[in-house]
Amino acid sequence: MQEHLIIDGNNAMHAIPQIKREMNRDRNLARDSFLRMLEPLVSGNDRVTAVFDGRAGKGSLEKYARTESFDVYYSSSKEGADGAIERMVMGAKYPERICVVTNDNLIRNCAYANGASAMRVEQLIKRLDHSIDQVVRKSIKIKGQKQSIEEPFYNRIEFPELED
Repeated sequence: MQEHLIIDGNNAMHAIPQIKREMNRDRNLARDSFLRMLEPLVSGNDRVTAVFDGRAGKGSLEKYARTESFDVYYSSSKEGADGAIERMVMGAKYPERICVVTNDNLIRNCAYANGASAMRVEQLIKRLDHSIDQVVRKSIKIKGQKQSIEEPFYNRIEFPELED
């Protein structure tokens, strides 16, 4: 069953220390780095939608990296990214297939209340590590080399310890 990850883009960018530092220099470059970071997620069966606060005007939906299962949505200036995510979850035909990625408790609660699941940004990074490892394993298998990997690749993005 396909899972649809809806990612609160700005919230996630602020939660990842390296991307947050890059945002201080160039917000557009940081957004591009963040989207490239998400690419391994679509190598599986998942659909990914990164949602950002829009610029002036109405919202827009774009395909990312010429992949049918990776979308980038810029909300309308009136609605905002939070409102767009809430609308997507509330209007979903199969909300149980949606997982909202954000550290914003209000959006997470909206997801739960409408039958979707949610995960924190830190959990997404762990999932990315696993996805990258799977891509590496597939490429090694295709090349006919040994299937065992002595030292797996990790993003090694460090997060401050979470307080309960």
